[in-house]
Amino acid sequence: MSKIVIENLVKSFAEKQVLRNVNLEVKKGESLVILGGSGSGKSVLIKNIACLMQPTSGSIKIDEQEITNLNQKGRDKLMEKFGFLFQGGALFDSLPIWQNVAFRLLNQKKINKKEAKEIAIEKLQSVGLSAKTADLFPSELSGGMQKRASLARAIAANPEIIFFDEPTTGLDPIMADVINDLIISNSKQLGATTVTITHDMASARKIADKIAMLYEGEIIWFGNVSDMYSSNNPYLDQFIHGRAEGPINFLAK
Repeated sequence: MSKIVIENLVKSFAEKQVLRNVNLEVKKGESLVILGGSGSGKSVLIKNIACLMQPTSGSIKIDEQEITNLNQKGRDKLMEKFGFLFQGGALFDSLPIWQNVAFRLLNQKKINKKEAKEIAIEKLQSVGLSAKTADLFPSELSGGMQKRASLARAIAANPEIIFFDEPTTGLDPIMADVINDLIISNSKQLGATTVTITHDMASARKIADKIAMLYEGEIIWFGNVSDMYSSNNPYLDQFIHGRAEGPINFLAK
């Protein structure tokens, strides 16, 4: 069963076309990782899928529902299906961790504070943080703990689709692997479909079922993660091996 289906997606800003006829399909419960260099259109693509940006043309369907023509009420309803882990964590400095985790529960679902805190503590424990963490503030946590708290917030409302934007950026290799394991375990527990942007090839290999390679706004390779290293695609091959020489010329940009 397809969870996300994208057909002929185009996104332009004035004269600049950022996405060109993007076609993708993500099945329910699958993990899609989007690879690509800076400026390739990854963030724009994920924002279009998440209904944070309106495409210029094309179709995006979630659970067979066209989402490009939704009104505000429809978008608000759709957003209830989503969870987000932002690149920098994006925790609110002025709120204790449990209120960060329970932010949607308190402000959108209107759950009372006692129940919301209980849920927040449960989600914190699911990412390896103790109940004592709940009353601390973001500044009192290490970078790895902040990332785990951000993951707890992303899963707090039991979303059907979770978006991860560079989830391991700024972490040491061991903590990055911890985050990868937590992403896999919590996503599977929820039965969630995940869409991840990452430059971390170790992370991509570990968490992905499918890989999509974006180059200059187009999907130039899509397939199983197990086929990535035998793709015979020169763009993908250069990117995953981190070679300066190849068809991708970053110095020319």
